[in-house]
Amino acid sequence: MYQHIVVPLDGSNMAEVALPHVKQIAKGCGTEEVTLVRAIKQTKGYKRVTDYSKAVGTTPTTQPQGGKERKAEEYLSVIAKKLQDEGIKVQTKVLLGKPAQAIIFYAAHNPCDLIVMATHARSGFSRLIRGSVANKIVTASIAPVLMVRGPGSVPGV
Repeated sequence: MYQHIVVPLDGSNMAEVALPHVKQIAKGCGTEEVTLVRAIKQTKGYKRVTDYSKAVGTTPTTQPQGGKERKAEEYLSVIAKKLQDEGIKVQTKVLLGKPAQAIIFYAAHNPCDLIVMATHARSGFSRLIRGSVANKIVTASIAPVLMVRGPGSVPGV
C-alpha cells in the first residue's frame, strides 16, 4: 500500500518520535523505500548546479558542499543505518530552502505514498506566532500526511 514513505527530520529528538511509526508502517506494508529528508537553509558560497539531463524537480547537483550540508547528511546517515539494520531500504536527501516549501516540493516531484512526521501539536496563537512547518505541509502536500504527536505536546496549546 505505502511503497515510498518520506520522513522529514530536523535533527531534534522530537522529530525522531515518528521513526517507530515509520518502522511499523514500512514492515507492515512491505514498503519498498523510506526517504529521510532534512531541509536546511542554503549557506553562503553554496553553488547549486542543476542537471538538465534529468526531469524538472529531480535531484540537482551541488558544488561545493558546506558544513551544514555535511552535518545534515551525517545525521541522516546515522538514522538511515538504524533503519537499514532492521531490514528497511532507506535513502537520504538534504534539501535546500525553507523547510515546508522544500519538503512539499520534494514530495510532489518524487512521488511518495505517505509523509510521516512529528508535530509539537501547537494551535491557535502559538502556531500563528511561531509558524508551523507541519501545518504547512499538511495543507499543501498532495501526498497523505501522518502526524505523530511529540512527547509533552498538549492539545489546544
